[in-house]
Amino acid sequence: MIEICNISKRFGKFVCLDQVSLEVPDGILYGLVGENGAGKSTLLRLIAGVCRADAGEIRIDGKRALAVAAKQEVFYMPDRQYYDRNATPLTVGNFYRNFYEGFSMEDYRGLLEMFGLDENALLDSFSKGMKKQAFIAAALSTNTRYLLCDEVFDGLDPQIRKAVNDLLLSAVEGRKLTILIVSHYLEELDKICGMKGYLHRGRILTEQEWQELL
Repeated sequence: MIEICNISKRFGKFVCLDQVSLEVPDGILYGLVGENGAGKSTLLRLIAGVCRADAGEIRIDGKRALAVAAKQEVFYMPDRQYYDRNATPLTVGNFYRNFYEGFSMEDYRGLLEMFGLDENALLDSFSKGMKKQAFIAAALSTNTRYLLCDEVFDGLDPQIRKAVNDLLLSAVEGRKLTILIVSHYLEELDKICGMKGYLHRGRILTEQEWQELL
């Protein structure tokens, strides 16, 4: 379980997150929605242990999110993928294999083939959607217990979005993967998410508050 308790984060005078509390149960696909600047991406980075909160606490299976043991159970996929300029899907797979003991190169290559991606091609030659597919393949091949996805559907055409939806749901149902997605694709989240949260100006809203805001 991901437990977020009274998390606050500022950037200068800007209050990005204001005492946010949230629980994401195990084995569920959880969607977090909100407008630009609501703090969704920052919250994912805090859960992943990429940055520190100013106040509050985040625990993953009872361990602090900044602990190495917790980070080993989490794969964070940002909206913008970062890689060496000479990287290929194969080198990306080898990179993650060094960090995640459960990484399956066989699964990774199978997913690359399913997406029609050349494992030896330069990532810089890929479109935005193709890059996203390569990192989705890597994310699902790490075999972590938790997957954090920032705008996972951005850049994907409808057919590929459906394939990604099916893969995510299969991982949740098959190996009880817990997935937290932040996205502007509300229709996609409605299709696949077992639970949703609503973030507005740094705080969590109830569904009624969210509907009134809309």
